Amino acid sequence: MLLERKIIDFALDGSFGKISKKMKEHYNIDVPISSCQKITKKHGKEITETFLMKPSDKKENYIIAECDGVMVPIVKMGNEKKDKRKTRKSEWKEVKLSLAKKKGTVYKIYLATIGSREKAGDQLEKCVKKIGLGNATKIHFVGDGAPWIAEQVERVFGSQATYLAESSELCSEEKKIWLKTQQDKMKNNKLEEVIEELEKNLPNDKEEKITKCLRYIKNRKNQFDYKNAIENDLPIGSGEIESANKSIVQKRLKIPGAWWLTETVEHMLKLICLRENGDWENYWENCYQKKINYAA
Repeated sequence: MLLERKIIDFALDGSFGKISKKMKEHYNIDVPISSCQKITKKHGKEITETFLMKPSDKKENYIIAECDGVMVPIVKMGNEKKDKRKTRKSEWKEVKLSLAKKKGTVYKIYLATIGSREKAGDQLEKCVKKIGLGNATKIHFVGDGAPWIAEQVERVFGSQATYLAESSELCSEEKKIWLKTQQDKMKNNKLEEVIEELEKNLPNDKEEKITKCLRYIKNRKNQFDYKNAIENDLPIGSGEIESANKSIVQKRLKIPGAWWLTETVEHMLKLICLRENGDWENYWENCYQKKINYAA
């Protein structure tokens, strides 16, 4: 079991090919790449979201939540028995990462899926419940304005959550002073003044940047309560989830040359979140007690 733990620990940090080299270098043990993949896959299948996301008995007053997507490379193998490479197809699919934490703390809970938007919404709810969701808990959600994210927040939390669309999506106007003025207005909830200013600049919008910005704001008028967020010491940008996408999803799933089967991505995401959430020791202790043997 200890050997399997080492293999999976290495698997979460680098390619399966490097695992064999590390096992040989550090422990003088020969482990085929195929065995590394098989052991990792079986442990990924063993982990359930129920194990990862047991709701907390303690209920929090304020919970901050975020969600974002990132594209990862996927490969589909054909049904040819002799040479599946002839019908191999590659594509990019979105991994949806959810995050939740108690207001004023650093510790975060993660779940991720390459599945449907509804599954991502369900995972977001589980993250919030693990932090401590109660009937009186206020949920402050920050997102990048993607319609599917807003839809899922509304579906799983309803009026219990307030959704704040990210301010950095607003404008890319080159005039920095002009941009700073509009951002300050947004932070003071002077939305109509910003809309009026953007409409004035539409005739000179050669690259359609202002047009896109105006459309973005008008489609999300109820998602820009920055003033209230700032006064309550709540985030107004989704920097944490974007950073997590890089350190959790992209770091392992977008390494050069890597292409994944969809089911393998789900297994890897559960293992990665297991370690990030601080449940690593609990999982292996559970394995030791059950004396599970996943050896190839």
